[in-house]
Amino acid sequence: MKKLLLLSAVALMATSANAMDIKPYVEGKISENFMKAKYEEPDFNKKFDDSVIGGSIEVGVKLDQFRVGLEGYLNDKMEDKINYLGFGFPVELESKGVFLNGYYDFKLPNVEKVKPYVGLGVGYSWMKETLKLTDYGLPNESIKDKDWGYQVGAGISYEVNQNIDLTLGYRYENLGKIKDVDSENKLTNHKVSVGLRYTF
Repeated sequence: MKKLLLLSAVALMATSANAMDIKPYVEGKISENFMKAKYEEPDFNKKFDDSVIGGSIEVGVKLDQFRVGLEGYLNDKMEDKINYLGFGFPVELESKGVFLNGYYDFKLPNVEKVKPYVGLGVGYSWMKETLKLTDYGLPNESIKDKDWGYQVGAGISYEVNQNIDLTLGYRYENLGKIKDVDSENKLTNHKVSVGLRYTF
């Protein structure tokens, strides 16, 4: 009896999903990330910026013009220098994390294959800041932290066929802050991405 009820529930969910036309998708993206960091101490401030390559994979579901997806991302290391007391100390910043995203695809009049979209999401990032001191005979100093963030953006997709879409997008990301006892480093990102989405 329990097996029959379970099979009935699964069948009902599948029928409902088909009736609502819910379609799962997976999307891979390659991005150019224009990252900025704002480092603050009580007696010292510094702004960093660097352009790094990144990538992400997102899995989600599509219902008509709405999409919801869970995205995992990884950025290359951001590098800069802190000039302090006449010395230039190299600094590396690493970031990776996840975003829960929501999108809305617009329908253009008389155009079926091209769809602009807007999106936003909330994220959680794992970050690492490393001050490289080995050139000065000292061990490197690293700070690891994690924080909540958000993203907002827009883009356009082109339907290659019934299952495949090419995407081009931009979004602003606030990745959170790396905090230490007496310092704070806020990471933000302007991301330009190209992607390939497969809808099942």
